[in-house]
Amino acid sequence: MTARLKTGAALLFLTITYYIAELIVGSRWHDANPYSWSENMISDLGVPECFGDMGQYGATTPRYICSPWHALMSAEFVLLGVLVLAAALLLTPLLPKTLAGRSIPYLALINCLGIVLVGTFPGSAGEVPGGNQLRAVLHPTGAYLELLSGLAIMIIIARRYRAHRAYAATTLTLIAITIIGMITSLAPNHLGLGAGTAERLAIDPFVVWRILTGLALLIALPRIQRQTT
Repeated sequence: MTARLKTGAALLFLTITYYIAELIVGSRWHDANPYSWSENMISDLGVPECFGDMGQYGATTPRYICSPWHALMSAEFVLLGVLVLAAALLLTPLLPKTLAGRSIPYLALINCLGIVLVGTFPGSAGEVPGGNQLRAVLHPTGAYLELLSGLAIMIIIARRYRAHRAYAATTLTLIAITIIGMITSLAPNHLGLGAGTAERLAIDPFVVWRILTGLALLIALPRIQRQTT
């Protein structure tokens, strides 16, 4: 059982590869038109077309898109979904034995499906006249599935482990940031923060939560094992 839980925790921590991939792929954009962490959308990193200035298409969030290493980012999205689902299945012994707790593996499956859709059907196609309409529908669908399922998982876990005050407080803070990010993403002009910043406020908390949860479990499991032997 301990080996199973350690593996699940390690897989959660390995979702840190998402940030590594972001940094690598973002750094490969042309110096004349670098990737903007505040204005570019996250999924712009995985767009296979070199669209250039999106303003020429009348995009709602004008920005430059040309990601030479787009395949790495798309592959990372798919890997991320697999890691999330595998970790959830391995860590089921730690989940609450309630209806909400038993729903987490299914929420993880939805989260996995959402992230895989994001990677398999890259974004921005719907912003270009004549763009791929299948991608234009499935990409945002995947993003919403990822966002809402991740938020639900954090809420359930925060309630289950509320006695662990530091962990619960951290989780609640990340939930609050997610909600703020969702509101900012829908607000006019993204409240001046930029489309990329608003999206990261909504999406990144669940990424950070997974990494911190995996790390916390890796640190705590040896102590738990000693106490039970």
